[in-house]
Amino acid sequence: MMQHLKISFIGIACWWVLLLPFDYSLFDWIFKAVQKPFIGLLMGMDSELIFETDTYGTYVLIALSLLLGVFSSPIVHWICSKWKLHPTELLKTVLAAILFFFLFKYGWDKIIKVQFYMPEPNTLFTPFGKLSKDIAYWSLVGSSYPYTVSLGIIEVITALLLLFKRTQFLASLLAIVIFTQVVLINFSFDISVKLLSGSLLLFSIVYSLCFTQNWSGLFGFGAERIRYNNTLRHRIIRFIFAGLIIAESIFPSLVSGNLNDDKYPRLAHHGAYRVYGNPEVKHLFIHRQHYIILQSKNDVFTDYRIDTHVPHQYTANQRNIICDWRENQVIIGNDTFRIEKIPFNKLPILQESFHTFSDEFH
Repeated sequence: MMQHLKISFIGIACWWVLLLPFDYSLFDWIFKAVQKPFIGLLMGMDSELIFETDTYGTYVLIALSLLLGVFSSPIVHWICSKWKLHPTELLKTVLAAILFFFLFKYGWDKIIKVQFYMPEPNTLFTPFGKLSKDIAYWSLVGSSYPYTVSLGIIEVITALLLLFKRTQFLASLLAIVIFTQVVLINFSFDISVKLLSGSLLLFSIVYSLCFTQNWSGLFGFGAERIRYNNTLRHRIIRFIFAGLIIAESIFPSLVSGNLNDDKYPRLAHHGAYRVYGNPEVKHLFIHRQHYIILQSKNDVFTDYRIDTHVPHQYTANQRNIICDWRENQVIIGNDTFRIEKIPFNKLPILQESFHTFSDEFH
């Protein structure tokens, strides 16, 4: 019975990673080719389905992976028999590969601050009570470079520990801790990565449970000495696979040259500006993704796509807004207002500070 469950779980895990909507850099075309017929079938039933993180469409795809995984059990069983593979070892290999990718990928993204990036000026000037919980959490974590990078280093180290048989059990325990924290954060702050993080936590637990001898030894029960069969062939295959995953993870940052997103160049006039003389607008922001954002006196934010081809003048054609940087003014409709740049980088939340003693706070 247990062997049948393991074989079914191998199929489920394989179909899960194949059908999960996720943006890859080097191998995206492979996964999109596998997903295309299934997405086409589902879109034929409901053309309004969206296949992004935590959408109804994604949940349907993952549910489909469960069915396909169970139906693929005979194929997995045949592979195990053909190649003389033990289901437990094959399950460990599949789960380790999945965990390695997501731990290294998200760990690397934290190290270079692509994940938990520095909050944008419009976020920094939004009253705290008006921020959603997910934006507030991301902004707070993104404001601390050491904390974000430390999280990334822990995840990358855990991923690397998965490569060596002697440290795989330790890696499984660390993965459980990491993904438990991620699940708690995602559910508590309503961050839309619940399905992915929950799946990875489940995979971590199942992966850890495959190390029965280690668990027996951990709780003081008698256990046979573990022998690690690690042939040269297996090591070569493992490290080639790890190399491909590492390349997939770091390739975008190497191409863009972005190894620290906090320092990565923004638009020339990126930042926050105070607007003078306008009875409705108090702040103007230039967002790194080529948006101009107006903040009203009542803290209502309105964004417009801007054209930045003319260096000294940004324009938003949707509302006839022109920012003239040579004159430090903004034209909104038929009215012209003076603007002044605010040094948002000097805000307290963006300052790295450390106090051994708290006397100054009392």
